[in-house]
Amino acid sequence: MKNIFKFTLPLLLVAVMFSGCDDILEPSVDQAVPTEVAVSTIGDLQGLILGAHDLLNSAVLYGRDIHVGPDVMSDNAFSTGSSNRFVIQSQFDFTTQNAYSANTWNNFYRVIAVANIVINNQSGLSGDEYDNIVGQAYALRALAHMNLIKFFGQQWVTGGDPNLGVPYVTTYAEGNNYPARDPIATVWTNIGNDFQMAADLMDPQFDTNVGAIGYYAVKGLQSRYYLYTGDFDAAIAAADVVINSGNYTLVPAANLLSTWASGTGPNSLFELVFIDTDNPGFDNMARIIRRSNYGDVEATQDLYDAYDADDVRRDLLTVHTDGNQEIRMTGKYVDDLVGTDNIRVIRYAEVWLNKAEALARRNQGGDRAEAQSMINTLSAARGSSRVYADGEPLTVLAERRLELAFEGHRFFDLARHGLDIPNPPIRAGVGAGLRFNDNNGALEFGDYRFALPIPNAEMNANPNMVQNEGYLN
Repeated sequence: MKNIFKFTLPLLLVAVMFSGCDDILEPSVDQAVPTEVAVSTIGDLQGLILGAHDLLNSAVLYGRDIHVGPDVMSDNAFSTGSSNRFVIQSQFDFTTQNAYSANTWNNFYRVIAVANIVINNQSGLSGDEYDNIVGQAYALRALAHMNLIKFFGQQWVTGGDPNLGVPYVTTYAEGNNYPARDPIATVWTNIGNDFQMAADLMDPQFDTNVGAIGYYAVKGLQSRYYLYTGDFDAAIAAADVVINSGNYTLVPAANLLSTWASGTGPNSLFELVFIDTDNPGFDNMARIIRRSNYGDVEATQDLYDAYDADDVRRDLLTVHTDGNQEIRMTGKYVDDLVGTDNIRVIRYAEVWLNKAEALARRNQGGDRAEAQSMINTLSAARGSSRVYADGEPLTVLAERRLELAFEGHRFFDLARHGLDIPNPPIRAGVGAGLRFNDNNGALEFGDYRFALPIPNAEMNANPNMVQNEGYLN
């Protein structure tokens, strides 16, 4: 993991803002200064946290790929190959040389590097604002590691080695530059500890900007985390902090489309902000999933048919019937020119669904009746006439698919439940070989392709790194 630590701290930290902070951690000997000298004010730390958020904005992370990839790797979407983007994900044709694996690995560790500078600073600062900033750093470190273990850990692979999680890095440019992979259980425990440290340090009074991770976003992410680790009591408790805060409601059907079209999410707890001067440009989300320009990613007929005709969420999808019928996600991301749509990391509706799923899976007393009530409430809020007859875990999963489509959840939701990846037919006119198994059969749960390969550059740089099963040759 030697390449993880090759980022230096710039001298002018206090000048870092959301706009124009893409280069704050680029290697530069001229700007390299000891962190104990550079980090001396609240402004310095705030600049670093803004920089960490900006790294998450990257098109190879939340700016596009971390949302698009897991949906293309599921029954929600597929790549048409029109500009050869997301074909690898659609085919599950991962190799150690793929940019998708390398970009995911390298850039999340860049976020972790910045978070560690903040967490381990020796500034001597204190106070509520200071605690909140350090709490943000713990939260971002937890979020980055959580994404890494989801993509690269062996927990989804049948017979996967429980010692092959990911390195949990807690220092910056000191100690062991060649860390081995921590055990899966250790990684998940450390993630939970970091989220809890964040929650303990942060104060809701600082939740003034949905574009910066805040206290309620941390509680929402905890509800997600506890679903992954199977602690359903804790998932319900974390979700209840958000639900009972009185700060959020389910957006009604009449307002859903316009809320998405405004460029901000419906009751987001945390979203990454893009503006006219700081955006993904041609690599934006809308350009890859709408017809315009690249247009590589289409929704499946299977996803479209899963919605009731009166469900307003179906209207977020557009069916193009001129020529070959295409189904496009047009409503959640609308700016395909430069990409000023904010990217939602966690929304209130997900927290609602996290609690419903935790109830369904805990299944104590009236839990499943409450889960049934919750998903019916969400369905009705979206204008759907569907009334769920039970609160079983797979029923909640069905409602999650409808609400969270094209937000990067579907592949991992199926994996969490130990399910195969369905392979619904893709539309006529799309070339063969652009979906795994050429539309025949599912990708069975436990297949080695449920985990990405460790990038070749990392394998070459770190003698302690071990490759994932299936990618050894």
